[in-house]
Amino acid sequence: MTFWLVASLLLVAAVGFVVAPAFSRHGALRIPNTHVIAAALLVPFSLALYSHVTTWSDNPNASTELPAVTDMIEGLAERLATNPNDPDGWRLLGQSYFTLGRYEEARDALRQAWQHTPIPDDELRLALGETEALVDPESLRGEPGALFDEVLQHDPTNQKALWWGGFAALLTERNDLARERWSALLDLGPPEEVAQILRNQLQALGGAIESATAATSVSASVSGVRLLISVADDLDSGNLADASLFVFARSPGGGPPIAVQRRAASELPADFRLTDADSMTGQSLASFDTVSIVARISQSGQAIEQPGDLYGQIEYRPGQDLETQPLLIDQVVQ
Repeated sequence: MTFWLVASLLLVAAVGFVVAPAFSRHGALRIPNTHVIAAALLVPFSLALYSHVTTWSDNPNASTELPAVTDMIEGLAERLATNPNDPDGWRLLGQSYFTLGRYEEARDALRQAWQHTPIPDDELRLALGETEALVDPESLRGEPGALFDEVLQHDPTNQKALWWGGFAALLTERNDLARERWSALLDLGPPEEVAQILRNQLQALGGAIESATAATSVSASVSGVRLLISVADDLDSGNLADASLFVFARSPGGGPPIAVQRRAASELPADFRLTDADSMTGQSLASFDTVSIVARISQSGQAIEQPGDLYGQIEYRPGQDLETQPLLIDQVVQ
């Protein structure tokens, strides 16, 4: 009980600290970086509280020093391995992994939270759906995409559900629904960087759906890179008729892809353009000094690389390297 009292106070503090300054006089979302960072720091503090309160000792001589965050995470993971019927523990573990950018581990933990939660709430639907999408964007074609549909039934203005729900609609060829959701999100006044991504996406879909306060014009400027992708002559590419080609940009420091395209590998060699309209994270390519561009042929059609997949990679400087970039697929995933 002590844990839940303190954790609840931390949650209220986090929400108040982020939300109170987040809205300007006109209601537009504006979240300062300092508030986001401070809220993120509450995750390890909550983890520390959970780890200690759930192993509370009556020994007055017990040490009160908190271990390193990674040690606490691993300790919680070990505890859950032996006592898995703890949905709140799994949620906290998943959130902690997510904060550290360990998305596959976050997904696995949140799947456990889902399995052990009798009646999942929208917060869990959003967390699991987003993590599934970051690990494998193609998963939005299935159950993870449906999670955002369920959230929007309860909360039609949920910004995260509108964002990811738009991609889920696009991947399942419901373009009008994608336009509707992204237009609604644009109408809510997201940060300008996200708004620009939305405008680019909507431009590709034929423009935003008009509303009282939504932007009525779509910017024609789209940050992107032109690519000439081909396969090395000395590489056995096998049968490309049924293979998929994934082209994506990511930060050299790691993390989820900034922009992603899926094409038919049979199109190779060909010219491609990867732009902000392909963003799945709300980030613009122009926000990075350098990005890694990867082209990968997947015989299985899976977004996650498999042994035997073929790939090539280049480094690209947005806004500086303006010419078409040759990208040669010349390596094999081991």
